[in-house]
Amino acid sequence: MPRSAERGLSGAFTTTGPPGAITLGDLLTTALEVTGFDTEPVWAPPELLLRHGPPLGMEFGLRLPDGSAPRGMHDADVRAVLAEGLTARPLRETLTDTRAWLQAEGDPAPRADAPSPDTWLDAAAEQRLLDQLSH
Repeated sequence: MPRSAERGLSGAFTTTGPPGAITLGDLLTTALEVTGFDTEPVWAPPELLLRHGPPLGMEFGLRLPDGSAPRGMHDADVRAVLAEGLTARPLRETLTDTRAWLQAEGDPAPRADAPSPDTWLDAAAEQRLLDQLSH
């Protein structure tokens, strides 16, 4: 933004990264590295999630019943931004700075209207799904 202001750039721009620039795997792997958590993501085939998985929207995969990809920010047209020479901030930098900001704020409590993690996925249901993956 400061560089855009210095250049006198104005107008409305869609400022998300190019479609497909960062995968869910990139996001999770980088987040684990930045936070230092020793966790291994377990990838499930879409068919297994459809048969045995959590309700739609309750997992990171953002899957749709017909197998199509979500629309919106995932496929935004960013040609105007790129044509102006603007770039996406590197994922690692964004996650590192966001984590530092949250820690500086004292790791603020979740918003009162945010669903509790206890309601995201029942531990027994998660274990059943993991058992299915080992077969």
